Amino acid sequence: MDDLISIIIPTYNRSKLIERSLKSIEDQTIKNYEIIIVDNYSTDNTSSVIKSFSHLPIKYFVVDNNNNIARSRNFGIKNSKGNLIAFLDSDDYWHAKKLEICYKKIKEGFDFIFHNLKIVKEKETLFGKKYLKGRKIKKPFYKDLILNGNPICNSSVMVKKNILINVNLINESDKLRATEDYNTWIKILKLTDKICFLNLCLGFYQYDLSSVSKKNMSFPTLLATKEFFKLLTKKEIIQVKSRIFYMNAKYNFDNNNFGSCLKKFKISLKYGNFIIKIKSIYYLILLFFK
Repeated sequence: MDDLISIIIPTYNRSKLIERSLKSIEDQTIKNYEIIIVDNYSTDNTSSVIKSFSHLPIKYFVVDNNNNIARSRNFGIKNSKGNLIAFLDSDDYWHAKKLEICYKKIKEGFDFIFHNLKIVKEKETLFGKKYLKGRKIKKPFYKDLILNGNPICNSSVMVKKNILINVNLINESDKLRATEDYNTWIKILKLTDKICFLNLCLGFYQYDLSSVSKKNMSFPTLLATKEFFKLLTKKEIIQVKSRIFYMNAKYNFDNNNFGSCLKKFKISLKYGNFIIKIKSIYYLILLFFK
């Protein structure tokens, strides 16, 4: 194999979980990789855990990212030797054939690969999603992402490094924290149509119960997509904004701010696509009984 896969892992105080991530890399069925760990000055024993994997091709950097994970990922990309980049968050981990399967697709001529992840929870609940499912994206790919949302999870991505370079790497704007990846995927899908979604579960996503319902993603989502509005029709812009209204309404509903979400659910019901309309009706019915 002439190609080298650079695995980029940003981390901060994940000593209890990064061992699992590194073990999943160690178990990969192909070995043409390097591991680049960018640590935002962890205060736990992360460095000791990493040293215990000294037999792996690890480059370990301690860098202040100013609480901006995009800077850590970009630092890793800039210090990589590989022509392929695979992202892995330090609390996630992979199936043993993840790299092999994605690499085969790269060799078939694709520039960008993503797949499903299984959700792993600290405590199992009866309800809730079992998988972070991607979806087949329709052409034009970038427009599908803008209109219908981001189905691409960081820890599922393998991409050619030259593609990332051509979009100026991952957007580091502080305004885009939590949606910097979404903004970057749109740029990539505008650049290339050699996209492959693998409807396979090739990894595991650690579900952080402490962060549930605490982030209102509506405004960051608007910022991630707004620069592309010039490429949309007026009707499509309304569709995007109605999806964002729905996100804001659901956030308020989940946090018991019922008075703040009624009007927004009505707007998303009026202007949203079919799925948003159905979801809005569901929550409007729930509000009726509150």
